[in-house]
Amino acid sequence: MEFCGRGGKRLRPRLCKAAFQVASNGQDARCPSGDIERLCEAVECFHKASLIHDDIQDCDEERYGRPTVWKEHGVAVAIAAGDWLVAHGYELIIRSGFPNALDMLKSTVASHVALCEGQADDLLNSQLATRNSQPYLSICERKTGEAFALAAELGALAAGVDGAPYRQYGLDFGILFQVRDDLADGDSPEATPELADELARKLEATAIAQSLGPWYR
Repeated sequence: MEFCGRGGKRLRPRLCKAAFQVASNGQDARCPSGDIERLCEAVECFHKASLIHDDIQDCDEERYGRPTVWKEHGVAVAIAAGDWLVAHGYELIIRSGFPNALDMLKSTVASHVALCEGQADDLLNSQLATRNSQPYLSICERKTGEAFALAAELGALAAGVDGAPYRQYGLDFGILFQVRDDLADGDSPEATPELADELARKLEATAIAQSLGPWYR
């Protein structure tokens, strides 16, 4: 799909790849049991699907310097495109060849449920013009953190190790990512420099963060 190549930093697939390489002690991208590149592609498909749907929900007309998918092709086509990307992501996980692909799918489904719930809460709170009905960081965790958590967890599972600590790192990184994004946009009074600094210090002190290094730069 042409939209997938338009732009972005590819942070989520990069995290998936970095987690795999660290957890597997620097193995090549293609290991005997499966293909990490397909998992990375799946992660990016999920992200791009969320952007397409998010642009519809927020009525945003531009992304990456071009009209959004719904603005260019209509809401109906955009919804179908986003749904296809999610389904294709599941397909890529199955086709990745890893023996624990079923565990990966279970983690993916659970993550997507949480992400949808976080997005719904964010939309409802925006309609009420307040974030008081749901804690701000809880929304950040589910709306954004889950995507990074899943990326890191899938990379670890592909390497055959416990995905839990990698998932927690991804979750914390995603929360920090969303807070910094809101801070830059002035989107939430709860996104403060002090909060971002506190989250960054806690994240950088973890063992996983030190193992992964500056993968996002």
